[in-house]
Amino acid sequence: MRQMAPAFIFSAVSVLLVAAFMLAPQSKGQMAVAFPPFTSEETAWSIVRAAGGYVVAPTTLPNIVVAYAVDADFQQRARSLGALFFLKAAGLCAPQPDRETT
Repeated sequence: MRQMAPAFIFSAVSVLLVAAFMLAPQSKGQMAVAFPPFTSEETAWSIVRAAGGYVVAPTTLPNIVVAYAVDADFQQRARSLGALFFLKAAGLCAPQPDRETT
């Protein structure tokens, strides 16, 4: 089992890197903004607006909102106001379009 440890570690790191790449948002445009737990939806919306973004839609969790960033500095401003991290917003507020029907 000890001989397999490097392979397990490499596999875990690879999965994490691929997931991080696939979930990373672009610098501007639509993205999910995550705030600390127990942040109210109203507070999250206020922070998004104060950072210069637009609220697109809520999600099922009140501390995560879908926002639209008009410039690349939005993430830095939102982070300084209390945002924890940013994710791609695909599928958070609307179903994914089916590739066969589009």
